[in-house]
Amino acid sequence: MNGHRRARDQDDSAHGGSSMNQPLLQRNAAQSPTKEESVPQSQMHRQWSRMTRYFANHPPTVGYMLFLSLAFGVSSGVVAFVYDTYFEAILTLVWEVIPEHGITPLFNHLNSSTSWFPSLGKVAWVYTLFMATLMGLLVGVTQKILGSPGDLPEVVHQIHTSGRIAISQAPSMFVCSAFSIAAGGSLGPEAALLALCGSTTSWLAQKVFGARGQMLRNCALMGMTAGLAAFFGVALGGSLFALEVLHRTGMQFYEVATYAVSCGVICLCVFRALKRTAFGAVWDFETPFLEVDSRHIIVGAIMGVIAAALALAFMHFHWGLKKVYLRFGLHEHHAPIKCGILGGFLIGVLGVLLPPVMFWGEFEINTLANPKRPLAHIWPQGGVWGTDVFLQGNYGPWMYLLIGLVKLVAISITVLSGFRGGFIFPTFFAGTAFGHAIWRTINAIPGVESWFGSMPPVLFCMTVAVGLETSVTRTPLASTLILSILAGSSTILVPCLASALVALYITLDFPFITSQRDRTDMAFKIMQEAIDHEGNVVLVETADGGPNDIDAHFNGIDAHAHIQSVHPVAGGGVDVQIHIDPEDQFDEAREVQPGGV
Repeated sequence: MNGHRRARDQDDSAHGGSSMNQPLLQRNAAQSPTKEESVPQSQMHRQWSRMTRYFANHPPTVGYMLFLSLAFGVSSGVVAFVYDTYFEAILTLVWEVIPEHGITPLFNHLNSSTSWFPSLGKVAWVYTLFMATLMGLLVGVTQKILGSPGDLPEVVHQIHTSGRIAISQAPSMFVCSAFSIAAGGSLGPEAALLALCGSTTSWLAQKVFGARGQMLRNCALMGMTAGLAAFFGVALGGSLFALEVLHRTGMQFYEVATYAVSCGVICLCVFRALKRTAFGAVWDFETPFLEVDSRHIIVGAIMGVIAAALALAFMHFHWGLKKVYLRFGLHEHHAPIKCGILGGFLIGVLGVLLPPVMFWGEFEINTLANPKRPLAHIWPQGGVWGTDVFLQGNYGPWMYLLIGLVKLVAISITVLSGFRGGFIFPTFFAGTAFGHAIWRTINAIPGVESWFGSMPPVLFCMTVAVGLETSVTRTPLASTLILSILAGSSTILVPCLASALVALYITLDFPFITSQRDRTDMAFKIMQEAIDHEGNVVLVETADGGPNDIDAHFNGIDAHAHIQSVHPVAGGGVDVQIHIDPEDQFDEAREVQPGGV
């Protein structure tokens, strides 16, 4: 130890002077700026502070909020483009470049030079299992080094408590979610985009615009809506999803809704312009849904009941599997590497046995509509059954049912193993599989197909999908809009809405995202109705003063009053004499201030 230290001291003196204090003086001199250098820095700091104070003290007028929507929409569009480019590059490398330009030529060469070497079709599935496990390992290592990236329930919790999304979790989310997707996990990029755009917007709002309190929360919500609008390609549906998913019974941050949607439209425009891709319908069902009548709405409601039952079964399975994980000490925060390896291996096993259940399901839904199409990402296409299309594209009702059930199992394994992403598209995929199974079963029953036979499969697929998704996320309006746009059918909107609402009400007491809650800054007032001696309706509520103080509302006027006397009358009624203070009366129209949030 001492010899090492003396050698280091001698080395320092050789590069410097004879005195040991000289390097310290040089280091201090390098760290401390001169007077001339500190003046521009202090001026820049003062200018930055002045700009931040200007924005912080600016009233939330309509023009200012639109300016923030523009700023956050552009910045979120850039963030979404960078993340999308990054995760697609990893996805392409793992599942296209390496198999096509590495594995396939290598096996062809070995087969031609060695007679005993197995053919590619027999062992190609090992690559799927290996890559899924490797990507799972990288998920765990990322969390071990960079920390927990958070998830959708934590984002919801942060919005309700601190009003912002922590930027410290963004690097881990950026890296971890891409590995989760590349592993073939049943989670999509939507939750990562929501967190990344929301955290970036939170940081900009706090550090640049000096936002605090409710204004900071509104800015974070703009970023969240922007990220989802960019990914889905549905500006209104994606924006509504970010606002609805925070609560269990509908959107409550209504004051920022229009600005958030504006931010989503701008972000979608920037993102798609940078990516140079169009947006719109992505699922091509063979039989279109051209018109709707009352039968279709009834079918939608029935599918909502079925979807709610499937969602409840999935929730209880997930909670039971979570107990099994914890019993073996497999918690994503305490043992991220073990969880990642196990999750990747199990995902790989499911993938080689049933290839359609891998990945987040956005493009795989097209395969369910026409199974003869090749799968979007996985290699090989047939898993352990070969390199060709899985089962040669011949799916029956039982196969669709099996795919839906295994997809729900894959979602649960992916979440509990610490993988990061959203379960919006995976639940859409599972619901679509169940819808196909129901439609094919109905058409096989004699006498029933006469009533249901004329209904296309897209009706059953989308209504079950939206009901399943709504039961999990509590987003009936957003999910309905997203599905109807991506399916390319506006006529399916009403049956989907019926399914979503029925599923929402059935599962209302079984929240999957437990951090969803009502706003804490909203007061629900209880008013009583009375009739004055002239027959006018008077609404009365308790005031903040004494026990006899009330607030009365009549003829568009609000006034403070107090009770003078109470006399019972015949028939069980009560005659209440109140005194209204004339100086406290005010017109509601004069209370509306323009340009506020």
